[in-house]
Amino acid sequence: MKPLHALLVFIVLCVSSVAAGIDSLCRTQYRAQQSVDDALAQTLHRCQKDQIDADTIRVYRSLITMSALRDTAYLSVSIAETDDQRQPQLQAHTGLSFGQLWALSDQRASSTLASMAALWLMISLWIVRRQQTKCRNLIQLGLLSYHTDDGRFCVRDEQIHFTPMQQTLMELFLLAPDHTLRQQEICDRLWPKKPDASATLYTLIRRLKPILNDTAHLHIECNRGESYRLTDR
Repeated sequence: MKPLHALLVFIVLCVSSVAAGIDSLCRTQYRAQQSVDDALAQTLHRCQKDQIDADTIRVYRSLITMSALRDTAYLSVSIAETDDQRQPQLQAHTGLSFGQLWALSDQRASSTLASMAALWLMISLWIVRRQQTKCRNLIQLGLLSYHTDDGRFCVRDEQIHFTPMQQTLMELFLLAPDHTLRQQEICDRLWPKKPDASATLYTLIRRLKPILNDTAHLHIECNRGESYRLTDR
């Protein structure tokens, strides 16, 4: 998983959560306003007056269908200008604060998306960190992968089993700069007590070449008998 892809999914989930929350708030605000407007219309029809008194408030609140609004809703008088005339007009208000509106709205979709975003973030961080750790412990050359943490050589996730001497030589190649080793360096590392190990090294490389060529398409190049280089060309 690429970090950019994980971040994009996280952003989409967060934006979706916010959008779902805002949509639910707007729907709740609309229903609340519709409830108090309907209650006012029924109140005016029953009371047949434009003045607000205790009886008007009592009737108005009793007609509100949303019980949560009965303690917060209120009426106000505004002046409406029509045909050069100014007339008083009653207006209904929900009286809801943002917190009360949030409590009345259905935020299950928003909460679910927010939880998914948080869970995705934690899983993504774990995967990315694991991949970074794996990359630090992995050396790649062509099709061949060397896992430095456990010393495994793999081609397409299939492990290659070398002899102990071949394993050591391959580790030297993979860890060396430009995957190049001097002949004397190899002999000193593999046979430190042997005065002349060039023939033994020649035999070791001769047997190793077909294994690398057949499994990983790698080659060992010899430079005038002085050095050897592991290459994928």
